[in-house]
Amino acid sequence: MRALAFMIAVAWIASPVHAYFEANEVGARALGLGHSFVSVADDASAVHWNPAGLVTLARNEFLLSYDESADVEGLRHGFAALALHPGPVSVGFGWRHGGVEDAVGEDVLYASLARTAVRRSLGAYAAGGATLKLARLSVDTRGFEDVAGLHGSVTRVTADAGILIAPIPNVTTGVVVRNLGRPTFDVLQGGARSALPHEVEWGVSLRWREDAWLHLSRLHRDPGSETRAAAEFRVAQSLGVRAGLGRHAITGGIGIGWERWTFDAAFRSRDILGWTYRVGLRRAFGAERATAGGGFDDF
Repeated sequence: MRALAFMIAVAWIASPVHAYFEANEVGARALGLGHSFVSVADDASAVHWNPAGLVTLARNEFLLSYDESADVEGLRHGFAALALHPGPVSVGFGWRHGGVEDAVGEDVLYASLARTAVRRSLGAYAAGGATLKLARLSVDTRGFEDVAGLHGSVTRVTADAGILIAPIPNVTTGVVVRNLGRPTFDVLQGGARSALPHEVEWGVSLRWREDAWLHLSRLHRDPGSETRAAAEFRVAQSLGVRAGLGRHAITGGIGIGWERWTFDAAFRSRDILGWTYRVGLRRAFGAERATAGGGFDDF
């Protein structure tokens, strides 16, 4: 069993598509929107999607999400984040963990800072933010300690920077650059080296009526790019439905609100990792405050 786990770890590390943190998007609401979230980013998962979005939260918030693949046994991901508003700035902290049980693990720690730079009448604003990230790749080496050049873990530091701008009422645009410096990982000396993917993502969101939003984003990542589109609707006072479309999959989800709690559930259609299911729970707390734009999430 240990040999099988080690083989899985080696295969994971060697994968050109989904190794090294590339497939670990976060947040159940974001998945329901096909990950077209860079111009929304109005919950605590903004530490991953666009740190500038932290300024749009009306209260402090704690967020948890968990997902797994129905077709890849042992492959799971979890995420936790906290957003706070001390004074004129907003801060966020997060932890993302994923990997294959007893084989390989990926962890990212986030520390974000955001501030509104410009605020105008009728909801127009501009905000900026940055995230410092600590990324760690670990391999279970029990029973293989004598393999020459094999490292149990490798840790690297990187950063993201983003902006969020609402030029006119009901329209928000966002841009983020991720993994500045492109740190590389090499758990097997002399083996293939892989870098965290350098990403540039931009998007625009339109509130085209009181209870409906449209989102469009474009992700540029070596060796290609992807366009994502999504829509969400409030079908009842505390119920929202979402759908998204990307190059590789179709997604959908719901959000159910109750007082300051929100439960999110989402799925992604079969792709290279099979069917993926994700659930999330958000809890707003603290005094309500004036926000930049007020965000999109009314349910």
